[in-house]
Amino acid sequence: MKTVLAALNAKHIHSNLAIRYLKAYADDDNIEIYDATINENPLNIAIDIARKKPDLVGFSCYIWNIENTLKVCSALKEIDGNIFILLGGPEVTYDSKAVLERYEYIDFIIQGEGERPFKNFICKLKEGKKSFEDVEGLVYRCGDKIIENHSRSFIENLDEIPFPYKDGITDRIIYYETTRGCPFSCKYCLSSIERGLRYFSLDRVKSDLKYFIDRDVKIVKFVDRTFNANKKFAMEIWKYLIENRKNTTFHFEIAADILDRDAIEILKGAPDGLFQFEVGVQTTNPEVLNNINRTMDFEKLKRNVLEIKKSGNIHCHLDLIAGLPGEDFSSFRRSFDMCMDMNPDVLQLGFLKILKGSPMYYESHKYIMHYTKFPPYQVLKTRDITFDEMVSLMELEEVFESYYNSGIFSITMFYALSKVHSKFDFFMDFTGFLKDKGFFSRNMSLNDRFKLLYEFLLKYCNENIIRDVLLHDYIINTKKSVVPDFLKRENMLNLKDLVYENRSKIEKYFGRIDFKRIFYVPVDVKILKDMSSYSILEERGIAVFNLEKGEYMYLQ
Repeated sequence: MKTVLAALNAKHIHSNLAIRYLKAYADDDNIEIYDATINENPLNIAIDIARKKPDLVGFSCYIWNIENTLKVCSALKEIDGNIFILLGGPEVTYDSKAVLERYEYIDFIIQGEGERPFKNFICKLKEGKKSFEDVEGLVYRCGDKIIENHSRSFIENLDEIPFPYKDGITDRIIYYETTRGCPFSCKYCLSSIERGLRYFSLDRVKSDLKYFIDRDVKIVKFVDRTFNANKKFAMEIWKYLIENRKNTTFHFEIAADILDRDAIEILKGAPDGLFQFEVGVQTTNPEVLNNINRTMDFEKLKRNVLEIKKSGNIHCHLDLIAGLPGEDFSSFRRSFDMCMDMNPDVLQLGFLKILKGSPMYYESHKYIMHYTKFPPYQVLKTRDITFDEMVSLMELEEVFESYYNSGIFSITMFYALSKVHSKFDFFMDFTGFLKDKGFFSRNMSLNDRFKLLYEFLLKYCNENIIRDVLLHDYIINTKKSVVPDFLKRENMLNLKDLVYENRSKIEKYFGRIDFKRIFYVPVDVKILKDMSSYSILEERGIAVFNLEKGEYMYLQ
């Protein structure tokens, strides 16, 4: 019997961990992994899978891929009605019977943790059995009835699950877990349903990570909900990765408020770029935290994030959620400004999703939550925040992604934001300015985006300084010596002799370099990188840029 396990990922560079777990645990050579993306034509995906002549096709279902996944399933059934179609994943676990009732081309659904039931299920199919009552968590058709096997158990010893990446993929982002479950019970999250934590053994984790390190995997993203829930376990892994570092970057979701001095000291010793941290703040409002059953000591979180950023070696990404119960517009503004005070590398502005099966799903009426009844079930307005306010936050998020989170304007943003009292008000003002300029109605080139920021900042800052900091960002990111007219300074030909007179100084700073790839310009500022921030001095000189690497130095 041939089985295809498929996933429609958000991007080609992503990989799906769930289907690889199923294949590894089933230990069946007749199972093929199939990765596609949500950007591909569903019919083309169905044709491609059908040509493999499978007996069974299983799909991993999430809010971002369910709509296209169902289209693929529908087409597959039309191509070959004998193909069994199996679904699994969080998007079909909590209303499985309704899914089978609604979509006649779906044959089976496995609810929850899938390794054991999937192995049992395919064994029965291979044996030709049509009785599935002892397959835990299976929902299936039996004549004109839909049967739901309610009993579900968990794998307590996670080391039972073989290493899932034996196919050796190294050209994608690898998703990896050391635990299942979460110590917290946030009402908007499906992880709140499962109590307690289960761990892979430390030896197993180290062995797996060594596999990635030895193969120069570019990035490994840990999907543990709170990686540092167990201090000793987390510290052992961090120390192991520091000691065995090569070229791989590791991304963790952590609770920064439970870090202690020992952990921070270990993290200070990590090489630059080895670790990335994602810190879920979500809100700084104590009442809202209580409404969502989330515990957090924000002051401790802030101290620890600032302590980590002081070392400048770890990329820090913070998360906020708009639309939480009890959070009005002014409360979200405070949360935004309090997060921005930490100068995060990225601040992701998310919007509350009412996930099927989550406690918030059953309490949404309490807070008069209106949300899309199709994926991703995004909140549009609540008792506390209006639709117009939510739309303004969506627009702000688009601007913020383009100008702050992109990192393209990092020097300019650092300088401009140091001049304002409320960073939220700054971005709201900027969003309104961009809206008037057509930012949301047409595609903007990089030069357009630079010019719009230049025009907007003239009311906040000195023109020469704004031009110079933007010039630094432009050259660092484009590595081009041809700059837009609004960033140009006076004729630079008379500087050529000065640059060549300082050739030895320039080569000492950059190393051996082709001087045709040097760009130089008079500036009124000197910008010094200070770990995770900048020092911007109003000091005249000549900026010398290495266009190969996007580096710069100054001559007086």
